[in-house]
Amino acid sequence: MRSKQYAFALQLSNGLRWQISTTFEELQSWIEQMGVIMRLDNSCTTESNRNLICSMSKDSHDDVSSQSAQHELAAKGWKLHDMGRLCFWYHEHLQDVLCTIKPFTNQKDAIAAMQKALYPIYRETIRSGGTLFHAALIEHDGKGVILAGGHGAGKSTCCSRLPNNWSALCDDQVLVLVDSEGQYRAHPFPTWSEYLNGISDKTWNVEHSIPVHGIFFIEQSDIDASMRVGKGESIAFMNESSLQFLIRYLNIANEKKQRLMRRNLFDNCCEMAKKIPAFKLQVSRHGRFWEEIERSLG
Repeated sequence: MRSKQYAFALQLSNGLRWQISTTFEELQSWIEQMGVIMRLDNSCTTESNRNLICSMSKDSHDDVSSQSAQHELAAKGWKLHDMGRLCFWYHEHLQDVLCTIKPFTNQKDAIAAMQKALYPIYRETIRSGGTLFHAALIEHDGKGVILAGGHGAGKSTCCSRLPNNWSALCDDQVLVLVDSEGQYRAHPFPTWSEYLNGISDKTWNVEHSIPVHGIFFIEQSDIDASMRVGKGESIAFMNESSLQFLIRYLNIANEKKQRLMRRNLFDNCCEMAKKIPAFKLQVSRHGRFWEEIERSLG
């Protein structure tokens, strides 16, 4: 059922302001929960330059997921990106993105849809020179440090061991953007698995951003040590960390789109490696790894 609009806004450090909205009552609680998890404003009092408009997929003549509506959208220049439970429609000359969502059968479906619904933001991030890392984001004296590593590398453990003069902002996904002055800034994004694997009341201040002063690729060790890596190795590590998360979206795209996004992603990592110092960080079970980070960054 359609009624009034439910929406929240997401302001990013690259100047983009996204509004994620729906007029479908069936999606009201879903939109509201996503906004709460990401600590986002639901007033939307200022104009957005990007709109993600969500609707519930039904077999009705006025729904964009119906066959007739799909043909109509395609005839008007809209392009479909089918992600299974969610479908996105893009237009070359418009900033809006249309998203149709299949009805949820359980809470896990709803949470998974929240994560997938952010794909247009990730897509635009890569197009504008940024990326999303499979990493933790920690902060010290206003300086952002990215701890990158695959599943089980110890990102969450490192975050839990930080002393009081450090802050852990997130432990799974970090969005890195280029601001108007050419500086890389990092936003903490939710650890959606905490909701997928059980009830959680944790939230993340997604709009908060900090300048990135270094990225550390962590590995478990018997000692704590940090070593600067060269530009080529840094590019390879950054690209791998990005693909660890984005591969789930790339695999759905056609071959041409995959090549383009992979190329854009690699080019972005090349530019980041010129400005963001990168290190290998060995982390022991009981050591003071953060002191190695402080030493490395001076």
